[in-house]
Amino acid sequence: MKANLERVPIRIGSSWRYKKIDGVEKNCHWHFHNEYELVLFRKNNAKGMVGHFERVIEKNTLWLIPPKMPHAIELLEEKELQCESHIIWLPKEWVENMIFSCTELRRMGELFKRSSNGLCFSTSTAEKVYQLIEKLFKDSILDDLGYLIQILGCLCSDKETRPLQLFSKQEASDKEGKEKIDLVCQYIDDNYQNSITLLNVAEHLCTSESTIHRLFQSHFGESFSQYLKKLRLNHAANLLTHSRLPIGIVAEQVGYRNQTNFNRLFKDYKQLTPNQYRKKFSSL
Repeated sequence: MKANLERVPIRIGSSWRYKKIDGVEKNCHWHFHNEYELVLFRKNNAKGMVGHFERVIEKNTLWLIPPKMPHAIELLEEKELQCESHIIWLPKEWVENMIFSCTELRRMGELFKRSSNGLCFSTSTAEKVYQLIEKLFKDSILDDLGYLIQILGCLCSDKETRPLQLFSKQEASDKEGKEKIDLVCQYIDDNYQNSITLLNVAEHLCTSESTIHRLFQSHFGESFSQYLKKLRLNHAANLLTHSRLPIGIVAEQVGYRNQTNFNRLFKDYKQLTPNQYRKKFSSL
């Protein structure tokens, strides 16, 4: 299932947007924004998914998600629970203009460049960011902008930042490598519903199977088949929670023609059968 664009209305008189979620939380479907999203999880019993990355959300989890990166929140237990999250959205053009116009903010350029696959910050940085967020909207709008710049400064100073998504093993070392990875990902995203093989990917890129194999191992930290399986099963999980399609149809739509095999793989990956998963996490 394709992620949906979720538009962020900018606050009148402000170039950026802040939102606090304090209360009952529900499953958050796959979506993306045109803005950068900085999200601080203070109290959640859920699993966060960014692209093909998945992790249980602990207290003071702080992520920077780039524009157009699909992400979702999946509750681990009850269908609803108390939570506390803080979200800041920054328009891409605004960020770029600020970096270009203000010499003092040039160091932010490297931070946002590294965020192309999502970033996870240290808990100590998350705590500093929380203390600054607590000061927002108590004084003037200029004061709020000052606090935002301090927040960005905290992010730039974090020495323990790590990538969230596909490149956690090794960043692309050159432009050619990055372009090849983008082509691989796009091809798989467009064809995961079909019966595709490592040979298909290699032929699409006009290279060898061994080259694609090395690409997956060095940049993705897993084999082509593992990557494809996770992608398919994550799409299946989304269909199970956000549609009433029969499980057999869900299996077919994500590339599995044998429902028994699909059920087995899904349970191995999610620790629940497709039917159990739907009953536990369905948003319908």
